[in-house]
Amino acid sequence: MPNKRIKDGDHVVPGDRLGVIEEFIPGPGTFQDQDDTIYASVTGLVRIDMSERKIHIEAITRTPVFPERNDIIIGEVQHVGKKAVIINIFQVRGIHCPIPYSGSVYIKNAAAGYVEQMRDLFRPGDVIIARVQKQTLGMARLSTVGPRLGVIHSSCSRCGHSLTHQNRRLTCNNCGNIEQRKLSKDYGKIYELMHPDESDSQTS
Repeated sequence: MPNKRIKDGDHVVPGDRLGVIEEFIPGPGTFQDQDDTIYASVTGLVRIDMSERKIHIEAITRTPVFPERNDIIIGEVQHVGKKAVIINIFQVRGIHCPIPYSGSVYIKNAAAGYVEQMRDLFRPGDVIIARVQKQTLGMARLSTVGPRLGVIHSSCSRCGHSLTHQNRRLTCNNCGNIEQRKLSKDYGKIYELMHPDESDSQTS
């Protein structure tokens, strides 16, 4: 990443430049050269603690992670059709996937009640939590039926700002737009769901 300013959550590989000593204190998964430049020493995700000016790399497992039946996954909606949506899966069983995996949610597995079209439940860019039903031709068949399954983060389709959950509906505090989704009861807790180990340590 020679000309890109690094930020929290960026995916890096060994040798990627992270910054300099004047910016950060190097932590696990990094090394410092003679010119006081900090580089990644492992493949993983950048983690920055601005309060202490520390930077480290959250190593990604080298073993491929594949969704299996009944696994809980987190992914991003890539395409919304009338009867199904395509999901880019990036976390399986609480483990970040080195290579994103594809999944799909069909309309019959999206919600408990009648659904006319998937656009009423999902929009491109939504982050969802779902359960794997089975594998079919290299794609995970997913379900979002259940109170904890569904959308956990979404953006306004009009202006792009994050939507907040108020009175059983999603509201954009920037433009006032109101939208609907198939919501997880954990909507808005995307960081906690993406970092379960940190959440457990804070509550223990």
